[in-house]
Amino acid sequence: MTHEASLPPPDPLASIHTSPAPTLLLDAHCTVQDANDAACALLGRASTALIRRRLATFVTPGAQGTLSRLCMEVVQTGSTRQGELQLLTGDRQTADVLTTLGPLRGTDQPSGYYLVMTDITAYKQAHRDLLDQTAAYADREETQAASIRASNVELTQVMLAFVQQLNLPLGRAHAFLAMARQSAGPSTEPMDHALQQVDRALQEIVTLMTSVSGYTQLRVDPMLVRPVKLESVLRSALSTVRAVMAERDVHVTHDPLPTVLGDSRSLQLIFAELLGNALKYTRTRKVTHIHISVREDEQEVVFGVEDNGVGFNMRHKDRLFRLFGRLHSAREYEGTGVGLLSVRWVVERAGGRVWAEGKPDQGATFFVAWPKVQTSSQHRS
Repeated sequence: MTHEASLPPPDPLASIHTSPAPTLLLDAHCTVQDANDAACALLGRASTALIRRRLATFVTPGAQGTLSRLCMEVVQTGSTRQGELQLLTGDRQTADVLTTLGPLRGTDQPSGYYLVMTDITAYKQAHRDLLDQTAAYADREETQAASIRASNVELTQVMLAFVQQLNLPLGRAHAFLAMARQSAGPSTEPMDHALQQVDRALQEIVTLMTSVSGYTQLRVDPMLVRPVKLESVLRSALSTVRAVMAERDVHVTHDPLPTVLGDSRSLQLIFAELLGNALKYTRTRKVTHIHISVREDEQEVVFGVEDNGVGFNMRHKDRLFRLFGRLHSAREYEGTGVGLLSVRWVVERAGGRVWAEGKPDQGATFFVAWPKVQTSSQHRS
């Protein structure tokens, strides 16, 4: 009868001194029993300065709690645990380490504990530097954003004051024009034409000032967000363009209109401007057809105002929503080029999108994607 010979357990002292990783041998009280050369180099101390001293001596105050929990869990459970510690080195510096603490198994009972350390100081410092840079970048961004907001407020105030100051000389110009008509003597066709051109120019200036003033005021007015019935918005918008529809054969149809979350004045502006735009560019048609389509998903409601008007070339679509952007001659179609810009502003302020599709002489459709959740920072309740 033969018996299998049992091998002696490996010598932990020999194994740590051949390991390239910084390693300590500890007892159940986390007192250092031995240290390899890599551990001595990491801690900046000779082995004689480490052995028979508590590991807590070489750990920063902020990491003492982590060390205590780590040691207690390993001793109580007999399992291996990992954690991060910050060590005090011999040159009065600190080292961040990722540690693995576990029992030495020579018999059924642990003969001690090993602590393997991985130096992550450079990684932690890079992480701290990145956080500092991110915080500094965020501070600069906020400072720049605050500066831009202040500049926008100042520009708005200047624009409103400018428009207000122009009212006086324009009033005088109208008065002088009336005096010129009265003192001109017998009416002649060239003179009447000249005076009409002056009057038309003054009216265009007044219209432009009104549009710019309205757009400027729009940029500073906060939004009052609440549930809004688009049926009511459409009725209100149609009432504002009723005079334009007079003596014309206009048919306005629409899909069922939902209730959305938004600012009622902003939505009324959108509908009024898009309806007015459709009526303007369909006036050459014997019969005008305007249809408001609706589709929605979980994020947004998309409605489109479609007409059978003169349309436009899609190559020029980016000019539609710019300040004074026009695709047709001002002599053929009146307007200031501010209305669609105002639509874009209120839609984007609410976190939505606006775009248009069309073909020359085949009509156009202006789309608004209105978000179901408002994202603007300019809300008020």
